[in-house]
Amino acid sequence: MGHPGGEVIDLIEGFRAAGLEFVLTRHETSAAFMADAMAAASGTPGVCVATLGPGATNLVTGVAQAYLDRSPVLALTGQLPRERHEIVTHQKLELRALYAPITKWQARVDPASAGDVVDRALRVALAPRRGPVHLEVPSDVPGQEAPSGAPPAAPPLAIAAPPAGELVALAAERLRRCARPVILAGMDANDEATAPRLAALAHAWRVPVIASPKAKGLFREDDPLFLGTIEALGTRRLFDLVDTCDLVLMVGFDPVELDRDWTAPGEVIHIGPLPNDDGYYRAAIELVGPPAATLELLAAAAGAAAPRWAADALARWRDGFRAYVAPERGALTAQQVLAELRAALPEDAIATCDVGHNKAVAGQCWTAYRPKTFFLSNGLSSMGYGLPAAIGLKLLHRERAVACVAGDGGFAMTMAELETALRLDLALVVVVLADDSLSQIKAGQERRGYAATGTTFRGLDYLAVARAFGADGYDVRTRAECRDAFAAAARATRVSVVAAHVDPGAYRVD
Repeated sequence: MGHPGGEVIDLIEGFRAAGLEFVLTRHETSAAFMADAMAAASGTPGVCVATLGPGATNLVTGVAQAYLDRSPVLALTGQLPRERHEIVTHQKLELRALYAPITKWQARVDPASAGDVVDRALRVALAPRRGPVHLEVPSDVPGQEAPSGAPPAAPPLAIAAPPAGELVALAAERLRRCARPVILAGMDANDEATAPRLAALAHAWRVPVIASPKAKGLFREDDPLFLGTIEALGTRRLFDLVDTCDLVLMVGFDPVELDRDWTAPGEVIHIGPLPNDDGYYRAAIELVGPPAATLELLAAAAGAAAPRWAADALARWRDGFRAYVAPERGALTAQQVLAELRAALPEDAIATCDVGHNKAVAGQCWTAYRPKTFFLSNGLSSMGYGLPAAIGLKLLHRERAVACVAGDGGFAMTMAELETALRLDLALVVVVLADDSLSQIKAGQERRGYAATGTTFRGLDYLAVARAFGADGYDVRTRAECRDAFAAAARATRVSVVAAHVDPGAYRVD
């Protein structure tokens, strides 16, 4: 997926001849967002393509997103032909240097080594922690013959060993002795294999669970032991609760997921595929290995574990927290919109969100039931992510319902991709939370007593926008109108744009 230019047309023709579909996007950043989301969902490297010069610079934001959210992506850019590279200045940039800070590896593709370079690129992208690589393709390379021979083998899957039994026993002993444990589940554990093991551990030891935004759905959010999502609306209350805990099980947590220093006083047990080399938090015990296997061993060691948290106290805390993050207002709120959208879609529906207040609300108030059903830009936190990501995920899972939740600011950045979705015959629900402002930044200005400068804009006629692209459009201002619009959108066979005019006051709970 990508956007062509003169220097990559031979490359794109090569893809076509090899039976690979090239998906045209309306902007290079969107192509990288799509590749990132598809790679994060499937574990298979995503590929995005741009030409040299401005095409390559446009791709940068999406590649940086993949870098900070640990997605295996191959980013291919064009470059000047090799024989002219040293004498031409037009559109000439040192692209490998440009991509060096935001990729795990950079290389130039030449005919003689193309197979080996691609093989290494795949291996590097898939090695923990996963991430993007950049391949620079001079415009004269795709038209040349590469040496014959077997194609590169698929990168082998390295199977890490579970942690030593004595370390597991030591962690189990700490769990038995503690008075108030909690589990924080993160992105390195967010997969189908780990989800049932995490649930078994939580219930065996009767420990409540808090998720990171990148791990939503790893633990069912209607489970009585689920408390909430950190780094989302109401996160201060969740961190206040963690501060009262004497033991924290950090399961698959990557420090890039946290937007604050770790100051909780409780002892930490680190459970993850990599050692705690980042040192973002101090760990008393490190259980390094596949999280699923480690959790299974810990769950088996539980025996007849006594409950540390009273079920009724947890239920009261959950109910109070949910009321806190979803305050009642006289007008329609984003929380109500999300509740109606959730009710209209099946449990395995996939949701993406953009960045801004919509991310904070969706991260907390969208109920996720399964791993890899909720996607957002977290490490980079880039606006414009939501719609392209939803398109990529629908391409990957055509049989499943896919919805995007965006603020009006983020939607405007990439709304041209509505044409991409319609051209590809994809049925998506695109929800625009409209309040005619960059409400999160505007709220920050207001807290400081500043005037709202550069954070408001004119509202769009979203019905006209939808019609212009050939999509279905709905304009809603009440909960009942939301319910009707989402019911119709869930049955639709093409893109539906639902503009929900919301009261931004309900975002401000902290």
